[in-house]
Amino acid sequence: MPVDESLHRGRLAAIAREGERFGALAGEVAAGRTAAAGWGAPVPWVPAWDVRALVAHLGTVHRWATAIVAAGTTDPPTARPQPPAEGLLDWYAEGLAGLLAVLEATDPGAPCWHMSPAAERVAASWARRQAHEVAVHRTDLEVAAGLPAGDVAPDLAEDGVDEVLTVVVPRWAHLPGPAAARATVAVTCSDTGRGWSVTLDRGAVGVVPGGTGAADAAVTGTANALLRRLWGRPAEVTVRGDRAAEALLRGR
Repeated sequence: MPVDESLHRGRLAAIAREGERFGALAGEVAAGRTAAAGWGAPVPWVPAWDVRALVAHLGTVHRWATAIVAAGTTDPPTARPQPPAEGLLDWYAEGLAGLLAVLEATDPGAPCWHMSPAAERVAASWARRQAHEVAVHRTDLEVAAGLPAGDVAPDLAEDGVDEVLTVVVPRWAHLPGPAAARATVAVTCSDTGRGWSVTLDRGAVGVVPGGTGAADAAVTGTANALLRRLWGRPAEVTVRGDRAAEALLRGR
């Protein structure tokens, strides 16, 4: 499938914008200039993480994605980089710059490995993955800092919802664990009007545009709220029908 160049460029811009915003706030937290100060400030919905762990995670993922794109192959990577004991903010900034440089220099249609069986194995898929990775974690950092979670641009949030449903949920459904019974969930963005109908059937996932027709559950909210909800964060959404079915779409 041809890569939408305009969409790709928009995702690169989102990585830069959200990534720089994340780095600046991490510096404020580390310097004690936010309501929840210091590297040890917890991330409320990820008990294992504090701010240091969150920055280390995102910096590691940036370098991991950079290596995958630079490899130019659909073979899986062999290892993940490790964060340093000191100089974490500079290490994060260098990793963000390196990710952007490699994505800018690589043909978006160039071959790449991806962990989801539903993803296109091209570099553009990593621009998309990293745009949403950093946007969601930027909101995590804001809450850890004692600030309200700022919205993601609606078009980016809607694209993030689509990525979860069409790329990430199929990956989750193929991970080891109990196979889910068959369920259909309608998902609707109340602000943009876009909808999806997602059917899970014992590890198989089908997504149909529209979000209409018979469904076991329906979830509605703004694109931002749905993005947070699907990634397992608190969000104001409306859920109707079987809540267990709706939960199949959400991050663990």
